[in-house]
Amino acid sequence: MTRTLSGVEGPHAAATLETGGAPAAAAEVAVVLVHGRGGTAEGLLRLADEFYRPGAALLAPNAVRSNWFPAGHDAPIAANEPALTSAVDCVAAAVDAAGDIGLPPERVVLVGVSQGGAVVSEFLRRRPRRYGGAFVVSAALPGEDPTERSVIVGEDGGAAENGDLAGTPVALDSSEGDPYAPVERVRATADVFRRAGAAVDLRIDEGDGHGLSDATMARIGDRISALLDGDDASDAE
Repeated sequence: MTRTLSGVEGPHAAATLETGGAPAAAAEVAVVLVHGRGGTAEGLLRLADEFYRPGAALLAPNAVRSNWFPAGHDAPIAANEPALTSAVDCVAAAVDAAGDIGLPPERVVLVGVSQGGAVVSEFLRRRPRRYGGAFVVSAALPGEDPTERSVIVGEDGGAAENGDLAGTPVALDSSEGDPYAPVERVRATADVFRRAGAAVDLRIDEGDGHGLSDATMARIGDRISALLDGDDASDAE
């Protein structure tokens, strides 16, 4: 099912939301799926069959022309605006769509792959609070140097103190030789989220894989199951 995202301005104002999984009346958890550069919401929804659990509504925003922002994720932030802000607003609109069917952010799992993972990272940085979980796959915070970025809080955009992500389980999955997400950027992103109170699980596999691995999809399924089973505990490693 396809519908227009509401409240999104800028380059992705015409972005659509693809939905699947459990119908609204039966949904107990929502999973927001954010595809990578050149990908589609439909393609990621098909992959979600590998970790789908009954009771999970699937919400996948579709980037205009399949790209969330024009330059590389390691370019200056200004080089990717206003598209990056518009992309973050698409994720926020998908989270709001979950709220429309009675699922608060604490019942929402965010999954971003490659460029979509950079968008999910930026969403967490700009809109910190407790979420049901987040998976940043083969990606890192956008910007020239993630070590200089912080989760922001409040209208003044000040740096966050511990607790603003309120124990949100944030998993960062990548590989040592990932050609698009250098491991040092992934580690720096993990540090940013730790400082903001997330329960970070950083996993760097051997090899040069990029994208959703079988192990990562199993972990996503486990997180969805934990929320469905009422086990919302999370411990940082």
